[in-house]
Parts: sequence; C-alpha cells; structure tokens
Amino acid sequence: MKKQLILLALCGFASSASAAIIQFDLIGTGGSGLLTTSEPSVIGTGTGGEIGSGIFLDDATGSLTVNVGWGSDNGFSDLTGSATNAHIHGPTANPNGNNGVADWTQTGGVVAGLTRSPNLTTGGQIVQTVTLSAPQQADLLAGKYYINIHTTANGGGEVRGFLTPVPEPTAGLLGMGTLGLLALRRRRA
Repeated sequence: MKKQLILLALCGFASSASAAIIQFDLIGTGGSGLLTTSEPSVIGTGTGGEIGSGIFLDDATGSLTVNVGWGSDNGFSDLTGSATNAHIHGPTANPNGNNGVADWTQTGGVVAGLTRSPNLTTGGQIVQTVTLSAPQQADLLAGKYYINIHTTANGGGEVRGFLTPVPEPTAGLLGMGTLGLLALRRRRA
C-alpha cells in the first residue's frame, strides 16, 4: 500500500511538472531592461524594464503576461517623447548573434500589439496578457522575441529588450524530494 501511495505521489509531481510558469527577463543592448537600441538612426537615452510581477508565460495555456514600464515615473530614464506604439516583435533570425554576442540590429515582424497607459515621456506602463500559439511559444523560449517601444522621434523603436527565459530551479528540488522519499522507503524496509 505504501509503495502505491509513493508512486501515486510521484505521478502527481510528474503531471504537475508538465505545465509550467516560465519567468522572463528583458535584455537590452548593454544589459538588463528596455534599453536604447543600437540602430544608427535612434536618438535618446530612455530606458524601461519589468515592473510588478514581471513577464511570464503559462506554457499550458500559451498566455504571456507582460508588465513593463519606462521613464522616470517608473524609476527609469525618460524617453525622447511620448510613446506612440509598442509591440512584441519576432522571430529574429539568430537570437544569439555572432559567437554568443547578440545582434541588436535584428528585427522581426509584429507578433502582438501592446496597449500602453499613459504614453508619457516620463512614464507609462504595459500590463497585458497575449496568447501565443505553440510555434510562437517555441520562438519565445528560443529568445527570438523582443519588446519595442516606439516614439515620435524614433518611429522604428526607441527602447528594446529581448525576452529571455529565466532558468527554473524546481527540477532540482523535485529530484531532491524524490531522493528523499526513496531514502525514507529504504530506511523503513
């Protein structure tokens, strides 16, 4: 009976491990966040990044939740002007660039429009969930998507950050828990 309970518990862990919430970081031209793109025509020193609960994907439903902000109202640098648009773009051809050095000049088509409020130079936020198809999720997990905030002075996008999955430590914890159950079983035998 005890063996059956242990197996049942392990099966429960395995089935819950098949669906995951995957966190993402934004990586810009020089580090973490939404940073001014390195395209030659872009002017400005605006920045942005994750706010609130950040950015995460529910891989069972395909729901990508985006919580980002920009400008001094959110603790970042101000944009050159009001935000005129925002998108998730991709997929890019080569997310890792040349020899692991990202190519920040890569561009991709619009995957999803993002709603901003307010659109001020000094700050705005995007708090939105979009649904991605299975192929889109694969591109997202491969680091081929980026968020781009557009302004009047920088119609092609002033600040950009690639969506990069954060490694999840739970697999190791699950393994340790399984080892603990097996050790307990051996001790009682």
